Amino acid sequence: MNKIYFTADLHFGHTNILKHQPNRLFAGENDSTKHDEWLLELWRNTVGKKDMIYILGDLTFLKSEGARLLLEKLPGRKYMVVGNHDGSIKAYRQYFMRFEDIIDLTVKPTLCPEIPENVMLTMCHYPMVTWNHKPYGSIMLHGHCHGKLDEYNASSPDLRFDVGIDGKLASKYGGFIPMEAIYAETMAKTGGLSTHQYAKQFYESAKR
Repeated sequence: MNKIYFTADLHFGHTNILKHQPNRLFAGENDSTKHDEWLLELWRNTVGKKDMIYILGDLTFLKSEGARLLLEKLPGRKYMVVGNHDGSIKAYRQYFMRFEDIIDLTVKPTLCPEIPENVMLTMCHYPMVTWNHKPYGSIMLHGHCHGKLDEYNASSPDLRFDVGIDGKLASKYGGFIPMEAIYAETMAKTGGLSTHQYAKQFYESAKR
């Protein structure tokens, strides 16, 4: 069965990313070339040719031909949610199944057998306070914050997660976050309630 993965904020080709993110591999050496090789190897060792991978922004700083060559090296069926540093890849939309600012998706058990219910997702590079189908249990996935919103997301009742490479989930699940991990984290937050039951309970109590 093909898998579904999520990631964000990889910043291929960004020579200063290791100064901004000192916890990344090779930050101590400040070697962006080794960093990019590590990211590429991690991707290729995780994502299969027929797997689906949703990239929630800031994939690469590489320009023109460099960006194209990178895309050709990345396996998987790629779905792009555009970030604020993705100008160079807009000319290469043909490498993506979808290329959007926001993507709404319903993941069904037929697509991901580890999940016993239909799960609605809203994906955007930026974190949202409100989003499509939130009152019905939709989960918000984002990037952009490089893990700085993790504690807030954890303390908030909202079903919102940072899937970026610098966040806690990426660290916990080996870099690229599989759909079943998103569901497991959601169930931990809902106390085992389905996403719809949780949202109904939360919003009804909020109205009182």
